[in-house]
Order: sequence, then C-alpha cells, then structure tokens
Amino acid sequence: MRRSSLTSRLRLILVSVVTVMTIAFLVSTFLMVRREEWDSAVREAELKLTGLSGSLSSTMDSYLEKSRLIMMDQNLAVYLRAADDEDISGLANDARYSIQTTLNVANGIESVYIFRRDGRYTCTKGSVFVLEDDTYAEDEWPAEVLALRGRSIEYVNGSGALKKINGSPFISIERAVYDLNSQQLTGYLMMLISGNVIGQTLSSFSEEGVCVVGLDGTYIAGNSDIAGFFERSMAFHDVTHITAEYQGGRALVSAARIEGEPLVAMSLITLDNVSIPARTVGILIFLMVVMFVSLAVVGRFVSHDVTAPVYRLSKAMEVGEGGELKPIDFSMPNNEIGVLKDSYNSMVRRINELIEELISKEQSIQRAEMRVLQEQIKPHFLYNSIGTISALALENGSEEVSSALETMGRFYRNFLSKGDREIPLEKEITIVKDYLSLQKLRYGDILKDEYDIDDEIKDCIVPKLILQPLVENCIYHGIRPKGEAGIIRVSCKLKGDMIHITVYDTGVGMSRDMIDRLMSRDKNASGEEGSFGLWGTIERARYYSHMEDVVNITSEEGEYTSIELILPVSRESHRSEEKPDV
Repeated sequence: MRRSSLTSRLRLILVSVVTVMTIAFLVSTFLMVRREEWDSAVREAELKLTGLSGSLSSTMDSYLEKSRLIMMDQNLAVYLRAADDEDISGLANDARYSIQTTLNVANGIESVYIFRRDGRYTCTKGSVFVLEDDTYAEDEWPAEVLALRGRSIEYVNGSGALKKINGSPFISIERAVYDLNSQQLTGYLMMLISGNVIGQTLSSFSEEGVCVVGLDGTYIAGNSDIAGFFERSMAFHDVTHITAEYQGGRALVSAARIEGEPLVAMSLITLDNVSIPARTVGILIFLMVVMFVSLAVVGRFVSHDVTAPVYRLSKAMEVGEGGELKPIDFSMPNNEIGVLKDSYNSMVRRINELIEELISKEQSIQRAEMRVLQEQIKPHFLYNSIGTISALALENGSEEVSSALETMGRFYRNFLSKGDREIPLEKEITIVKDYLSLQKLRYGDILKDEYDIDDEIKDCIVPKLILQPLVENCIYHGIRPKGEAGIIRVSCKLKGDMIHITVYDTGVGMSRDMIDRLMSRDKNASGEEGSFGLWGTIERARYYSHMEDVVNITSEEGEYTSIELILPVSRESHRSEEKPDV
C-alpha cells in the first residue's frame, strides 16, 4: 500500500512536471517571439531615427551657415551702424536687397528680419509674418540669445515676437549681430524657415511612419497622428521607446531628440504577429519530444533505482518487537543508497554498543550507590558507639546516656529517611551534625565542626547521604591520621542556578595522584579500599546532576583538603524507593 502510494505520487509529480514544462515552453516561445518582434522593431526604429536625425541636422546646418553669411554682409553692417537720427530708408533697401541676393539659391526661407538697437527693422517679406509689437528694441530681445554673443539658437514658431499669418509651423534661427571691427552689439537677426523644409527632408522616409515635433510637442511635419503620442520626457532623452495602441493594433512609438536642435524626431512601427518558420516549429517539436522521453527515462530510473530500494530500506529499518534494532543483511545498489545502508548498519552497531555501555554504567552506579549506603554505618562504628555510651552510663549517669542514645536514634531515623533517595539539604545537614556529634563522643575535642548554610537553599533537594561520606573521609583519612585537633567546615552557597557544597578539613591533605584517581571514572583507579566511599559519592553526584564536572578537589599535603560538589537547584524530589521493612 505504501509502495503503491509512493509510485502514484511519482506519476503525479512527473505529469505535473510535464504539464508545467509544456506551459513554460509555450510561454517562453511566445515571449521569445514577442521579444524578437520588439527587438526587431527597436532596431528598425533606431536606424530610421538615426537617418532622420542626420538629415535634419544637415538641413539645419545649411541654414545656420546662411544666417552666418548674412551677418557678415557689408550693407547690413552699414544699416545697423547708422545713427538713430539718420534717414535709413535707403540703407534698409540696400541691406534687404543684399540679403535677398545671398538667399537666391536657398529654398524654404520665408523671411529674414533685421532689428536695429533703436527698434527700427527691415525684412525681406513682411506680408508673411506679423510682429506682436510695433517695435522690437534691444531690451525686448531674448536674453538667452544675447548670452550666446553671436552664436545662433533655433526656436519652433519663433521666440514669441511674431507669428505666421496662415498659422503653419516654422522654425526661426536667431542671432545677436556684432560689428566685425568694434565687436559692439549692433542688432538682432531672425531667419524664418518654413516647416515645409522639414517635410521635404522627411520625403526620403515613409512619412506615414515618421513625424517631427518641437520640444513642447508642437507638430511640424510628417504623420500628425504620431505627434499625439508625444510625451514630455521625450524632449530630455536621446532615444525613448513606448508601446501604444494604433489603429486597433500594437505599435512601437520611438522618439529621439535631435542634438543641437529644438526638434524631436518620432517614428511608429506596427507590431504585427511574427509567424514562426516551419524549421523553427520542427525544432520546437523535436525539443518537446526529447523532453518527454527524458522525463520518462528519469521516471523509470527513479521508480526502479530509488523508490523501490528506499522502500525496502525503510521496511528493514522499522524497529522490531521489543524495540530491537537489527542490521540490514540484504544487498543494496552500489550507490548512495548502499552507502546509506552501510551507515545505518554502523549506527545500529554503535547504538547497541552504547546501550550495553549504558546498562553496564547504570548497574555500576546502582552497585556503587548501594555499597555507599551500606558502608555509611559500619559495624565497628556501631560497636564503638555502643561501647562509648556504655562507658558514659557507668561514669556520668543516665542523663548523658539518654542524650547520646537520642542522638543515635535521630541519626538512624534520618539515615533511613523512609527509604527516600533524595532529601532536603537541611535534613542532610542534620544527618552530618548528628554523625559528628556521635563521633565527638569517641574522639572528644579532637573534632570541631563549623557550618555556613544559606537559608534560601535549605529546602533544596539533594541525594541522601551525599555529605556524610565526605565528612567521614575528613575524619578517617584527614584529621585522625594527622594526630592533632582538626576542623571540619561545611558550607552551602547558591551561585546562579547551582548549589555549591564545600566540605573542608584541616587534615593531612591529598596528593595530586590521589586526587586524579578519585576523579577517574574507573572505580578500580580509586586506589585504597577506604577511598571507595568518596569515589562512589563523586559518581553519585555525576549521576544525579547529569554532568561530568560536578566535583572540585583542592588540597595541600599536611595542611588541608577541600571538596566542592556542584549540584543543580531542585526543590522537588522525583525519585523514591520502596519503604524498607523496619
């Protein structure tokens, strides 16, 4: 059932992939055709605009040259230099005649206006244009023209000083005129060129597909429909392309600012659907067939060499009854799946080894814990305590005997602790105090105990009898061998979220070798039999806290020993045993 589901999913994925790739293929083909259509139209438009811009620039350059020749005319210079109170009618006629002579071979120049600084002017054809004012004095000349100091500037439909009577478009070339000798400003020249000149330039192009407008979109020549697509941004860019709806279809509208001229050349190219050649269609079909065959081969490969082995592998990896993990013993393909099988077998072997180690460790910990608990009250201690109490009964009377017996009873009650494996720290400290009280009955003033316990951690839970072995070690392996009075100091401090319990004694101390053996995880490395209780306590602390670094031992031989236990803060016991039979 599971294998069938995986196979069905694989088929669904393959069908989905084929569908998606087919759609993507068709969309890509459509986009490629559209892109080729666009790129072809852009290339054609840019080629057309480049030719048109070159022709218009050449045409306008020829008129600029003629305006320069007019400025150098001697009769014009005499007319402009004449005094303000002088009769200049004859000089005006001479200047006008001389200008017409210069322009006899030029077509398209509708009129030339020459303005003096006093506002009087002359023109070649005054009936074509009308001045906005009766005079055109120096203070009315455009500042941008004067700033050019004799260089020309062109305007579409003039700079606002005059207008054409019939309203047709024209281009004006305007210059400030300076005296050749003194370089003083003497007048102002306006050469007015008919818009038909632009139309004649467009005649070498398909006029239906081109148009010339001013920088503000004013129509000058060509297809006036194209001028309707003009956008202000076209006057500020070298080339601009936009798509537009034209006569029910899509069209590419391109525009180019003619360098140095107040003109924008525009073109329109219809974007027709480009038919795909039969050869291209054949290639596309071939590619589709190759794609389908490739997908079928991939599907077969995935089904036979991937899904089937993976299914067998997953079945073999299922955990058997009892949670047992078994290695895979059948063959697999010699590829990544085979590597996965080998890795799984290695993992199973390692897990089984770890389980065995864990069981062995747990058994060792339990044995150590039981031995530590058993060794806490040795027979000789019990016998010595009873002997001491008997001596007290004979020497001092029943009151001290009663106190000693009460201490021993309390000690054993706390020691048993109703079978609990974890008890409050305060109760553990009570066990230590009772234990030392009983030991003082035997050793007298040789022992002195001190305590520094934080109140806030007295209710924290610790393993039962975690301190008593440390205190016992202080007596039998520290103070007693030294042969002089000693101090046992117990301190419990809260640092962060950990309890730091330190047992300090002024006994004979430990060697570095002894400390290293006690810190070893190997119980056989602890050395003397009497050190087993201390080693077992360290192991219990590690087991309880689930940490390795839970014990710090510092010592100086002949001076002191300090054993620090680091346990996590816990205020609730989670482990307990059955109550023992008493």
